[in-house]
Amino acid sequence: MLEALPFAVLSFLIALLATPAVAKRAKRAGFTGVDLHKEAMPEIPEQGGIAVIMGFLTSALLYAIYAGASMRFYATLVAVLLVAGLGYYDRIRRLSAKEKVVYLSLIGVILLPFVEDTRLFGMELGFLYLLAVPLAFMCACNFTNMLAGFNGLEIGTGAIASLGVAVIALLQGKEESFVIAMLLFASLIAFLHYNRYPARVFPGDVATLAIGAALLPALIFGKLEVEGAVIFLPYVADALLKFISAGVMTREAQKPTLVRQGLLYAPEGGNLSLPRLFLKLKPMREPQVVALVWAVELACVAVAIVLAMR
Repeated sequence: MLEALPFAVLSFLIALLATPAVAKRAKRAGFTGVDLHKEAMPEIPEQGGIAVIMGFLTSALLYAIYAGASMRFYATLVAVLLVAGLGYYDRIRRLSAKEKVVYLSLIGVILLPFVEDTRLFGMELGFLYLLAVPLAFMCACNFTNMLAGFNGLEIGTGAIASLGVAVIALLQGKEESFVIAMLLFASLIAFLHYNRYPARVFPGDVATLAIGAALLPALIFGKLEVEGAVIFLPYVADALLKFISAGVMTREAQKPTLVRQGLLYAPEGGNLSLPRLFLKLKPMREPQVVALVWAVELACVAVAIVLAMR
C-alpha cells in the first residue's frame, strides 16, 4: 500500500502549486466572499477548492492506471467529480436545501453496483444497507460542508478525518480506502497552507462537499463503517446543533458570529454550531476556536484508531 505515497506527494504538489493560480482567476471572475470574522471584512477569493480537486483526482487517476484499480475506485472518482461540479454550480446558482438533498443522493446511487452486503453488530443489513448508502452519501457531503465558516476549519478538520481514515485503512489492509483517504489528505494539507488564518483563499462548496464524497466511499468499500461513524461524530454534532436550534436554513440566513477587538462572540439568538458552543463558554480568537474543533476531531480519530486495533 505504501506504493501510493508518491501519488500522495503528487496530490500535495498539484494542490500547493495550483491554489494561487486558481485563487487569482477566481478573484478576476468575481468569485469572492467576505471574511466575516475580521473587523475589516476583507474580500477573499472563493472556489480555491478547485485546486484540491485537481490534486486529488489527477493523482488518484494516475494511481488507478498504475495499479489497475477496481471499478469501484473509478466510481468514487466519478462521484467526487460530480459533487465538486455541483458545488461549483451552487456558487453560480444557489441551490435550495431540497435540491442539494436530491442531487447528492442521486450521485450516491453511482456507488450502489459496487456495494457489498454488510453485517453490523451481528445483523445482516441486506437491502436496507443499499437503501442507506445514497442517504449516507448525501449526509456525509452536507456534513463536511456545514462544519465551516472559520479560516482553516473545514479544510483542517477534513484533513484530520482523512488522515484518520487512511491510518485505519492501513491497519486493516484496505488498500483502495487507504489510497483515497491519503490522496485527499495530501491535497487538503497543501490547500490549508493558504486557507489557514489569516486565509488568503476560501475553498467553496466545490471542496467542502467533495470531502464527504471521497470519505464515505472509502469507509463503505473498506467496511470501516463503525470507525467512520466515530470519525464523523463532530460533523454530526455540528449538523444536529444547527438543525435543533434553527431548523433547515440557508447560510445567508444565519446570524454572523460577532467580532470585537479581535475576539469572536456567539450572537444572541443565533443558531448553534460546534464552534459556537465553545464561544458560548468564552469569547476567543478565530485560530483558538478552530484549534478546539480540530482537537475534538483528533480525539474522535484517536478513538476510531483504537477501535480498529481491537
